[in-house]
Amino acid sequence: MESKKLTKSERKMNKKISRSRQLLLKHEKIETTEEVSNMLCVYNGGLIMGNSQEKIQDLFNPHGTIQDITMVPEKPYCFVCFERQVDAEKAQSILNGFSFMNGETEYKLCIFYVSQVPPSIGPTTALPPGLILIPDFIPETLEQELLESIDWSTGVDQGNVSLKHRKVKHYGYEFRYDINNVDPSCPLNEGIPSRCLKLLHQVNDLGIVNFIPDQLTVNQYQPGQGIPSHIDTREAFEDGLMSLSLGSQVVMEFRHPKGDHLSVLIPPRSLLIMTSDSRYVWSHGITPRKSDIIPASDGKFTLSQRGIRTSFTFRKLTENAGIYMNNNQPVQDKKEKKAVFSLPRNDEDAVKLEQQHVHQVYEEIADHFSSTRHSPWPQIVQFINSQPPGSIMADIGCGNGKYLGINENVYSIGSDRSYNLASICRFRNFQSLVSDVMCIPLRPDSFDVCICIAVIHHLSTWERRLGAIQELVRILRPGGQVLIYVWALEQQRHKEKSKYLKQDKNKLDSNENSEVENEYSANNMQINSQDSANNMQINSQDSDTGSSKNIGIHVNRTEFQEQDMFVPWQLKNKSVKNAATFHRFYHVFREGELEDLCEKISDCRIIKSYYDQGNWCIILQKL
Repeated sequence: MESKKLTKSERKMNKKISRSRQLLLKHEKIETTEEVSNMLCVYNGGLIMGNSQEKIQDLFNPHGTIQDITMVPEKPYCFVCFERQVDAEKAQSILNGFSFMNGETEYKLCIFYVSQVPPSIGPTTALPPGLILIPDFIPETLEQELLESIDWSTGVDQGNVSLKHRKVKHYGYEFRYDINNVDPSCPLNEGIPSRCLKLLHQVNDLGIVNFIPDQLTVNQYQPGQGIPSHIDTREAFEDGLMSLSLGSQVVMEFRHPKGDHLSVLIPPRSLLIMTSDSRYVWSHGITPRKSDIIPASDGKFTLSQRGIRTSFTFRKLTENAGIYMNNNQPVQDKKEKKAVFSLPRNDEDAVKLEQQHVHQVYEEIADHFSSTRHSPWPQIVQFINSQPPGSIMADIGCGNGKYLGINENVYSIGSDRSYNLASICRFRNFQSLVSDVMCIPLRPDSFDVCICIAVIHHLSTWERRLGAIQELVRILRPGGQVLIYVWALEQQRHKEKSKYLKQDKNKLDSNENSEVENEYSANNMQINSQDSANNMQINSQDSDTGSSKNIGIHVNRTEFQEQDMFVPWQLKNKSVKNAATFHRFYHVFREGELEDLCEKISDCRIIKSYYDQGNWCIILQKL
């Protein structure tokens, strides 16, 4: 019997499937199988392709009951696990080859059966420096006793707080989420329960910490709940945070500012102690999902459903607890909700601010940010296309690389401070590296052309903005040119509003409150931007006048009121009513300010300066 001849599109699709299978095996060590299973690996369905868990859920949900969806950071694939094999088979048959657009490029889903989760995306046995994990620290009987001892029915005045993502109860002192600090002058009626003190003395006897905590926060997480990445307030608590994990297991994500990422499995009844770097440098958080990838008994990895998890976090107040950042201003009365923060007055403070409110934010929002950055700006494209064939171009702050492939006759290399954004560039086959604009690891006098789009305005002092432009000029050969774009204070020009102001605010998601226990974390400023002027102020030192001023959080799609501010970015998550809001630091430039800055640099001259849709732009040439 003659076999059915495949169409051209079917042959093409088969080649895509075969190539995707080879890539999964070669680079990810993921072995696919022809045997039907309830677990699907969806190639081109990952975060790095502009997809989200909500998109995948909406696409696969009509074909059966989904047990879980696992989105893997920085990967082009995801995993969909159905309750029944027959539903997985149906979804694979219907959706294999499904087309979708990512920017201007069309992609097709390639769906394979897998028998197990690959170990490459499971938790690691490595721990951040200073992190101590003690498994089975307490027996099951004491675990049950501690869980039953928590009275969730008492009111706020007795330490209970109802947050959007979890239940919280405080003992000893209340952690105030409005200021991310404690008020040592207002102890709670309930101190740390006596049944916990014996445990704390046991920890003290180990010699890891040399104090007995005086503050306890109990968090209860339902399956699917988590907490954004954060660093517990440095000034409020001593080195040596202790967290006792009860109930369900969970995978905790630890992230270093330079981009290192470790997933650590926290088993039930284990004690986690954060000291040194794991306490002060690495942020930690829990991804909101209903399952975790954990080691199986056969040494492989499997999906494990989360249950209810309760954590007991013990901390010791410092002498500076209740003091605001660098201002040395004591905590106000609880009726006063205005917190004051200092903008940097030296380079050390500037690095800390930018690390938490620029670098860490972009690591968190990289995939969502990339999905909104797909249309190159015409005047930037014109500048790149005007370069002679064979030119060498550096894109400093390249983001997702949308300008790296504009001119095929120019050799381009990109760099970005965000590891996750640089990874997106590499996945798109662009040459990219992770580096800071303040110290670009490229040879001097090497590049014919350079672009730096929407970077300099993230630097928080005049000296750092000047230093960054000097770095851009340094890597240029004599005669080479650099194009710089910065956000403009003036969002109207000749009575014409910029595109930023023209976008309909009513179509944008509002920025809702989200409470996180941290100090300068990227998630720290999660408050309603409309109320920011009343709820939070930032005490700033004006670099030009030396006068102090208070700066609020900017209300999106409105005229800028000040030059230094935090600008909200809200992640889109259909399954969460109030998705996380992050705040990036910006210094917006007045007319003429960029030119004045560049004139301080002796080895370059201004070729052209102009205004482009709410941005001040300048082209410099190295002498």
